[in-house]
Amino acid sequence: MRQISYDSSQFPKARVSALPVPSFNAFSFNPPPVAAGILTLNHILHVRSGRYAIALALKQAGINAGDTVLLPAYHCLAMVEPLRLARINPLYYPINADLLINLSEIEKRAAEVKAIIVVHYFGFPQDFRPIRNLADRLGLILIEDCAHACFGKVNDLAVGSLGDYAIASTMKFYPIGHGGVVASSRHSLASLNLIDPPLKIEIKTAINLLEEANEHGRLGLSSGLFNLLIKIKNYLIQTKQNVSNLKSKQTESTSEKIPEYAMDSRLLNWKSSRVSQFLLQHTHTRKLVKTRQNYYRMFLDVLSNRNDCRPLFPILSIDVVPQVFPLYVNQSLLVFVKLKSQGVPIIRFGEFLDEKITEELCPFSIDYSEHVLQFPCHQTLKVDEVNWIIERLICALNEV
Repeated sequence: MRQISYDSSQFPKARVSALPVPSFNAFSFNPPPVAAGILTLNHILHVRSGRYAIALALKQAGINAGDTVLLPAYHCLAMVEPLRLARINPLYYPINADLLINLSEIEKRAAEVKAIIVVHYFGFPQDFRPIRNLADRLGLILIEDCAHACFGKVNDLAVGSLGDYAIASTMKFYPIGHGGVVASSRHSLASLNLIDPPLKIEIKTAINLLEEANEHGRLGLSSGLFNLLIKIKNYLIQTKQNVSNLKSKQTESTSEKIPEYAMDSRLLNWKSSRVSQFLLQHTHTRKLVKTRQNYYRMFLDVLSNRNDCRPLFPILSIDVVPQVFPLYVNQSLLVFVKLKSQGVPIIRFGEFLDEKITEELCPFSIDYSEHVLQFPCHQTLKVDEVNWIIERLICALNEV
């Protein structure tokens, strides 16, 4: 895998969360109907993450070890890892500078594959009707990757509607700790037979969410009581460790460590926690949509006419619910290091690319991997936090 060179251990913890943070203001006991998107499709299963959703979609589609699947050259590890786990071969197609797909590039590779994965990058829905038609003509499975686009419509169709299967990473849009979705408007998913996680995982999820909310000052007057409970919990844990022998400690560590991001085949058939599902179902998505759009425009207002950077998407339409604010930065590494050193949260989609991705295959993937930085615009940020990120970004751009 290709990697941009820097030492991540030199950076302090981000002062603002890159993902939505649980808070009392984020939820509603009587939310309005969910905004149009993948969660409005006919068949939906809530799973641990977007990676597991891809793996389950491939399994449901009958894609097996030794088969080949087409992926975009501009990708992240989360897209490739499920294929590697199932010993499915990835074959890459190039993307254009505007992140759209050249249909001829898909067609000339289609004879080798059983399925195609297409991506709505950064929350901006694309029109995949031509690829849907190609898949129908050639008998291929189409999987819509909506990991960046839980919401939105194209030609009056919700994202995910055109795929045989669609996947999402709900934790990128909801303050739920972990979670993904595998969905379909065309096929039942009942045969997947997923199971609920154990009770201890539910408890752990709830505690982790409360700790995250408290860390970012989202519990208000309840923070004092929660801090006391955490001290008691830590004391009990320390006491238990002091009286346990080495073997029991190793067993406990192995049994309770549940990876949130890297895949574990033992967890493939787990649903997301009931805690996360409850919080998702009680999120006010109309507020989510409006807030993300407003924060995205705050970035656009100050970064649209500079010579040292450019927004990848300079126009935000009413049907777009951005996942992040993606910015092409000329001196990206210098800006990245400067901002990370100040605790500014930055997301690097495509920072790691498969070694098969070359300049000859897709120069834009290489270029964007090195130069595109993404900044959070999620709904649980406060206005002053967004302003702080923007101010730090402007200063860094001016200084390099």
